[in-house]
Amino acid sequence: MEHKTPKSNKSVTGSDDGGKTMPARSFYWVVLCVLLALVPTGCLQPIASQALFPRLHPRNPDRTEVTFVALGDMGEGGSAQTHVAHAMDSVCQRDGCDFVLGLGDNIYPHGVHSVHDSAFHDKFEHPYARFQNIDFWMILGNHDWKHLVTGAQAEIDYTLHSDRWRLPHAHYAIPFLPPWLHMYGVDTSLLEAVVGVDQLHAAQAALCGQPGWRFLFGHYPTRSLGAEGHSTSGFVTGALEHLIRTCHIQVYFAGHDHHQAHLDRGFYQEIIEGAGGAALAPVRVGDPQQRFGRATHGFAWVRVTAARLEIRFYDVHQTVLGGFAQPLATDE
Repeated sequence: MEHKTPKSNKSVTGSDDGGKTMPARSFYWVVLCVLLALVPTGCLQPIASQALFPRLHPRNPDRTEVTFVALGDMGEGGSAQTHVAHAMDSVCQRDGCDFVLGLGDNIYPHGVHSVHDSAFHDKFEHPYARFQNIDFWMILGNHDWKHLVTGAQAEIDYTLHSDRWRLPHAHYAIPFLPPWLHMYGVDTSLLEAVVGVDQLHAAQAALCGQPGWRFLFGHYPTRSLGAEGHSTSGFVTGALEHLIRTCHIQVYFAGHDHHQAHLDRGFYQEIIEGAGGAALAPVRVGDPQQRFGRATHGFAWVRVTAARLEIRFYDVHQTVLGGFAQPLATDE
């Protein structure tokens, strides 16, 4: 694995709440998990393929290279989100982007009420107006569930109201990729509530035994690097890592922690991109698996071929903060 970490860039550390809001936040998540556990995930109605596919911007499934940008925790509607979006657009114009991978917390602070919620325009369509003919493959984060099924369903249904937004279900495979690349998104909030376990079986069916690269994406990281003390539940960590081990997934993309990071977990790489627009949070130092960490607004740019993966971490000035590359293992 090749690591590239420029020495000339200084870390930008975001503000920390010092743990002052932890009791209220913890109480909220307990209530949310209880409510989600009482709601059957079957209440969410997916977008049918025959309705989804005609809306997608066509890409050649036989292409020899796939490029995309990944970011999460972006839907604030403020200047930071706009600056990240403009930098993304410049990098995509220069180096190419087949699509955007959204890693959850799409609309702050409470998700949306309906497909007609003005937050879709203010916190998604307007910031990303420069992106034409490109699909944003989204996944639900914990903030997107604050209106429970009503809000989550609205984000799914908005797929049919937007030229960019793509969220066909709480979990799904990205279609029309080359036969050597397979990507599946899961809803980690449902996993945290110990419901929706069926999505793990669907992900396993979509990824296990597939040739080439196998990528997983969701909102929660398997373990938090946040200095503010947040942690991922043991059930989420166990469920995700069991899936990763079983299917020999090479990379897991996540958000939630409001910074950028790369962790070498040994049997997979984890990319944390939670710096798409929300207030930053510092990175905890001292994790031996951490290969990169920066509390700086930005995104990751990814290039993957049948033989090689390359990832670069960018800030809002289009500065490369770090990156790494690795070949596909010969037994894959």
